[in-house]
Amino acid sequence: MSVQTEIDRIITAVGAAYDAVEAKGGTAPAAQTIEGLAAAVGTISTGGSSALGAPGDITFYDYDGTIVTSWTLEELATKTALPDYPSHNGLTCQGWNWSLAGLKTTNRKMNVGAMYITDDGKTRIYIRLEEGRTSPMLGVCPNGTVTVDWGDGTTPDTLTGTDVTTVKWTPNHAYAVPGEYVIKLTVDGTMGFYGEFSLTSASAILRYSSSDDNRNYVYRSSVQKIEIGNGITSIDGSSFYSCYSLASITMPNSITSIKESTFYSCYSLTSITIPDSVTNIGNSIFNSCYSLASITIHNGITSVGDSAFHNCRSLASITIPNGITSVGYSIFNNCYSLASITIPNGITSVGDSAFKNCRGVVFYDFTACTTVPTLASTTAFTGIPADCKIRIPAALVNAWKAATNWATYADHIVGV
Repeated sequence: MSVQTEIDRIITAVGAAYDAVEAKGGTAPAAQTIEGLAAAVGTISTGGSSALGAPGDITFYDYDGTIVTSWTLEELATKTALPDYPSHNGLTCQGWNWSLAGLKTTNRKMNVGAMYITDDGKTRIYIRLEEGRTSPMLGVCPNGTVTVDWGDGTTPDTLTGTDVTTVKWTPNHAYAVPGEYVIKLTVDGTMGFYGEFSLTSASAILRYSSSDDNRNYVYRSSVQKIEIGNGITSIDGSSFYSCYSLASITMPNSITSIKESTFYSCYSLTSITIPDSVTNIGNSIFNSCYSLASITIHNGITSVGDSAFHNCRSLASITIPNGITSVGYSIFNNCYSLASITIPNGITSVGDSAFKNCRGVVFYDFTACTTVPTLASTTAFTGIPADCKIRIPAALVNAWKAATNWATYADHIVGV
């Protein structure tokens, strides 16, 4: 790839990102620079608050970040059932991604999310095509047959395959006019979403060709919303990479795998629920999701990859499940909006730059820990506010302050 081609690609991508900001109600400056993009994204009104409720100890979120209801821990102790499910046209709620028994056993602040599948079993991809960019191709990984209805009354395409890791592409589909369409996928068998990323190109669910990355960025940015139906078992790494306009996605509990960088640079995504069927969250999965304000992770998650939430600048609330044993490299780096983080008792290590530039955190709660976690380096809490406290068990104060690299933050460590 030539230098000029790379420059053109970046200019196109930045322009598409600013278009997505304006489409979501944000404000784009006259001078559309890379440096100004994060500030422009910050002008988008995010989800995560509602007249229906406010965050509490146990907060129940809908897929779009709306708070359905919330409980105190005292109220949790008296409950005999979870709240009624939200309802939406075209979607069937499969339940909450936490059980009542699990919440009572954990007995600490937690976010809970509603899981959905489409009511007709078809996966729906909502797109908005601009003039001159009306010929996308679609790639998925079928183990069986996937029928692609383009939503414009033309003859559907059919893709066949034998496993959920090998991509099959439709021909370029020629829409007659630009506008909004709903692509519907009917899966006979099982299917995985496809994605691929390198330093010079990226290929996600929609593209123009394998060699025209400028137009590929535009087609990825055309994706507005995704509702997943029957037969989807996996989402490959980078499947929705740089889908700048993707504002919401619903995922059923048939999905068992969500790999690295899946939602990397999904600038408009405001909220997401991880289904209770998923056990691992890949590296950089939500990296640079600037508008992501709420995420619900169930207690069955056993690992969260490096840089998973790096640059999630709107993320105000997250709970780390009990099954997690390490806080990886740069996992919450530049999460400016986080106010507090509770660390479960199973954490044994904290990685480089794990909480770097978490400027809004008032306290880190390590009080559930019975041993001092290993601190990989002195960069873990770089930029920690002067008044921020690292709360630990009172009996461990001396050992904690004396442990390797923790001495750097001795003035912030307090026993409770």
